[in-house]
Amino acid sequence: MRNACTRLAMTASLLAAGATMAIAQGAGLADPKLQASWAFMQKEMPGVPASLLEEACKEGRVMLYHGTWVQAQDAQVKRFQERFPCVKVEKFTADTGQRQERWLAEIRANRHVADIVQDTDPGFLDAQSATGTLLEYKISNDAAFDEAAKRSGYWYASRVALVGIAWNTDLVSDEEAKKLLRWEGIVDPIWKGRAAVVDPAAGGVAYLPWYVWLKQYGPDFLQKIGDLKPRVIAAIVPASASLASGDIAVLFNASETGLLPLLDRGAPIRWSLPEPGIGPMTGQAIARHAPHPNAAKLFQEYSFTEEGYGIWQKLGGAPARRNFRDQRPVAQEKWYKVPATFAPYDRADASTNLQPVMDAYRKLVARPQ
Repeated sequence: MRNACTRLAMTASLLAAGATMAIAQGAGLADPKLQASWAFMQKEMPGVPASLLEEACKEGRVMLYHGTWVQAQDAQVKRFQERFPCVKVEKFTADTGQRQERWLAEIRANRHVADIVQDTDPGFLDAQSATGTLLEYKISNDAAFDEAAKRSGYWYASRVALVGIAWNTDLVSDEEAKKLLRWEGIVDPIWKGRAAVVDPAAGGVAYLPWYVWLKQYGPDFLQKIGDLKPRVIAAIVPASASLASGDIAVLFNASETGLLPLLDRGAPIRWSLPEPGIGPMTGQAIARHAPHPNAAKLFQEYSFTEEGYGIWQKLGGAPARRNFRDQRPVAQEKWYKVPATFAPYDRADASTNLQPVMDAYRKLVARPQ
């Protein structure tokens, strides 16, 4: 009798262990339609529980606040929804300054809309994590990102948004273009009346070069830019479009975000990425009061898997994930060269010095002509 009881107890224990393992492996998912999604998660999101998938599906949607890298984001969202058809992704697209202003205004009004927030100013994301507006959530692929490309548990870098000097090859000769291989070349008098700049008020990738130029070269450098009477354009995308159309010949603070789609469509443009390189990270985080927290976690996880990251990076910018091959076609071009060194900058200092940089820009560059 004792042996029989012992065998029954062992059998019950094994069955319980088996049930636990089955649930852990996804066999306990209430909806069999989720099996394909769960199989993908086991492969690409190590350690993320099946319960996150189930809760995300119950919420059924996620709101993404992102920037003007529309093609990259659309491609990633499309594949996410193929992997996780139970979650609908909604998007709000705007330049950095507009996006920040809207999100913070909603927080102040206690009206929480955004689940996922992206920003080209890591200093802004650092500050928000410190003030409690971002959710602390460590992704399963946290170790794939160096410390410079994340604030662990808060934001992770989708890309390095490289800034360079771009020109229209129909309007700038090869000999003239040689001057644009160095930052100092943009103050050559040859560009007077032919160039444009993006207003640093656009934020993020448009702002950082002004901060670096002022730090590295001083006010005289900005004064020389102002002497060239460059056209001031409000945002990255329209500035790139003006360059491609031949409306301007040179764009001094050009972002690859705006240039790459135009190059892919055959626009007569080239650009250089002078030393030291200038490239802010674009970070992604979960809002502290996300209306759909589980769907947000699922999207955050997917964004930094090999698949999700690769889809975004192919169109969105240079990779920030460790040992990740640059999948963009432009990386194979003979004329294209990524900087070997980058201008050092403190994220917090770049953010706190926004007003002094803007003041210098308005006084020296955007002054009345």
